[in-house]
Amino acid sequence: MITVISLGLLAMSICLALQALASVLAARYFAHARTQPMGRKPWRRIFLQFSVLMIVLMLGNIFQVVFWALLYRALGAFEDFETAMYFSGVTFTSLGYGDVVLDGRIRLLGPLQAANGLMMFGITTALFFSAIQHATGKLAVAHRTAHEP
Repeated sequence: MITVISLGLLAMSICLALQALASVLAARYFAHARTQPMGRKPWRRIFLQFSVLMIVLMLGNIFQVVFWALLYRALGAFEDFETAMYFSGVTFTSLGYGDVVLDGRIRLLGPLQAANGLMMFGITTALFFSAIQHATGKLAVAHRTAHEP
């Protein structure tokens, strides 16, 4: 049991590194994008920035799901990668259909992956919310400036 929990915590640490990488890439992109002029159609520009930000952050989450699926395959939990990926995605998002489950001692990895997914989506949400706050403030300034006499 200690071995499985240790393996799960190691996997969670690796996922944190992947999430940190995705977060840094997303933050760098957004820091650069916010220095660009808003243009005549600021909503279009903001939508494009949010779309890129969302894709980068979601790719970080997808890579983590793939990592867990590879771990399950390496442990022999599933016969094929597609099933491992499906289980990993359902578990990481805490959807938990229950149609595919882990057997034996490694089933303790399931709750650890679910907790990992909750934390990583929390980080993703926090970064996205921060970007929304920044964009809202920038739009308010642009709106005031455009309507000043």
